[in-house]
Amino acid sequence: MHGWLHQYSAAFIAELSRFQCESGISGAVGEIGVHMGRLFILLKLTAGENEKCFALDVFDEQHLNIDESGFGNRDAFLRNVRKWTGDTDVAVIQSSSLEVRPADIVDAVGPCRLVSIDGGHTEEITYSDLRLIEAVLSEAGVVILDDFFNQSWPGVAAGAAKYFLDPARTIRPFAVSPNKIYLAAPGCHDLYRNALLRLQGTRFEKTARMFGNDVAVFGCGSVPVSQRIRRSIRRSKIGSGVRFAKRLIGLNRVDPVGGIPS
Repeated sequence: MHGWLHQYSAAFIAELSRFQCESGISGAVGEIGVHMGRLFILLKLTAGENEKCFALDVFDEQHLNIDESGFGNRDAFLRNVRKWTGDTDVAVIQSSSLEVRPADIVDAVGPCRLVSIDGGHTEEITYSDLRLIEAVLSEAGVVILDDFFNQSWPGVAAGAAKYFLDPARTIRPFAVSPNKIYLAAPGCHDLYRNALLRLQGTRFEKTARMFGNDVAVFGCGSVPVSQRIRRSIRRSKIGSGVRFAKRLIGLNRVDPVGGIPS
């Protein structure tokens, strides 16, 4: 399966989703920019029985992929979803995210508790995607923003910075894992940071300041994934997709930059 997902970020996201479920934080899960489904499948496998999922992507309408950040194929995506989760019960929104309104997502799946943003990598699209998803989050919802630190895609950092410096913004960063930052309403920061320090303390590196917020940095060094984290992701609600989880936490070959190869 084509795609990019750092092995430790996969384990981190599974742990974060499990904590939300065990804490009674409910809502839909989804992703802008699903590519072939690596991260989306992980989100779907950790969703509760009554939680819906959405996938927003231009797929084969590549004329809408203005920065050529990846490519999509709807049929291949749905085949991968079926292979690893057993069904294709997904609200698919095939469109440029610039044309999607918050109501389009909420009407399809309801308020969201965990959403990944990995769509267009321009400044305009990143800023727009953050504004779109902040509007559909549940009270304790979390946004995962990909490629903020990726030097090949400076538009992501530029768009996120524009968002964070906007006085009207409603979500802010609270944690970092390899190539991803995690955002939530400020009132939830301590809840999530304290939980992640307890659950992922062996991979905690430091606390940094980011746009005026304390951000906990996890697993961005080269320390191998621990056996405890392997057990943790197996305990998360992955069910029949445990083989997929094993691939994500590095039981197969890893590419030179730390992601999982196709």
